Amino acid sequence: MSNLFKRVWQNPLTMTYVALVLLIIIAWEAHAFLSLALFTVIFIYLGDAAIMGIEHHFHVHHLWSTLLVYVLFLAILVAAFAQIIPPLVSEASNLPNAIDKLIETYPQLQTELTRLIKNLSQNASVISNGKTLLTSGMGQLSRFSSGVETILLAFFFSFIFNLTKNQLKTFVHAFTKSRFAGLFVPMGQLILKFVHIFGTVIETQLIICTINTILMVLGLWIIGMPSLLILGIMIFFLGLIPVAGVLISLIPLTIVAFLTGGLIRVVAVLVLVILIHMFESYFLHPRLMANATNLPIFVTFITLIISERIFGAWGLIVGVPLVAFFLEVFDVQLKPHRITSEQE
Repeated sequence: MSNLFKRVWQNPLTMTYVALVLLIIIAWEAHAFLSLALFTVIFIYLGDAAIMGIEHHFHVHHLWSTLLVYVLFLAILVAAFAQIIPPLVSEASNLPNAIDKLIETYPQLQTELTRLIKNLSQNASVISNGKTLLTSGMGQLSRFSSGVETILLAFFFSFIFNLTKNQLKTFVHAFTKSRFAGLFVPMGQLILKFVHIFGTVIETQLIICTINTILMVLGLWIIGMPSLLILGIMIFFLGLIPVAGVLISLIPLTIVAFLTGGLIRVVAVLVLVILIHMFESYFLHPRLMANATNLPIFVTFITLIISERIFGAWGLIVGVPLVAFFLEVFDVQLKPHRITSEQE
């Protein structure tokens, strides 16, 4: 019996599944740091790809190529926000004047608004709901600031990782020579496998964001929206945020639409956003993700729905690579193979 247990324990496949279970337990216990970990992996993957490209084409030292990539990335972010924020602040400052002009054009609106405010102020339930809404809004603002802090911290971690990558390789390699190398080696292989699949999905998400941005800018141009370059930059960066990015982008888009074209343009922007979001959710996202991971489109579509319910917004990014990862771990071959003459 002991010999049988020893043979099973020393089986590489057994150690792979033990390592997988341990990684799942660690990930579950550290789920509070899920956003930080995923953002860090994203920045590490994209940064490493850019650094390797610079080193390959220009033969620059790793230190200088890393500094160049992250300085350029920061410069792009600062330039993008410098272009986006001032016009939005300017448009928002003109909002009261636009509302006054709207009331002057339609005087009946002022009467209706006065009556509505009076009724609301006399309704205790509305006041209570207003307090709840205010508290919820403060909580959302706090979560937004926490999200910005998480992104900045992940960016910093990825910079340190890519800067000291060679030292980290030596550190990790030491585990493969340790007493528990039989466990650490499959652990490292599983982590690298997931990061590779996850990176492929991130590249696909960037393609989706690019296509969505082009379609949105074309649509905004058709309905006569101004500042297309600024709005396009904003839409692209917010498009990297699953689900919430669409809702956040609606705020500045509707403000600019109202100030430049009134309620009709606001309705046109809302319809445009809904149509493009439906195109992304029901066609573009499942199809491109299926091509990236070799999953059938139907399986990808169901995975997106279930993972969004389980993991929230992050499920739209994590769900597909998780399914592809487990299929690869279980050695499920999805890539089509040619039929040989003997098989025929």
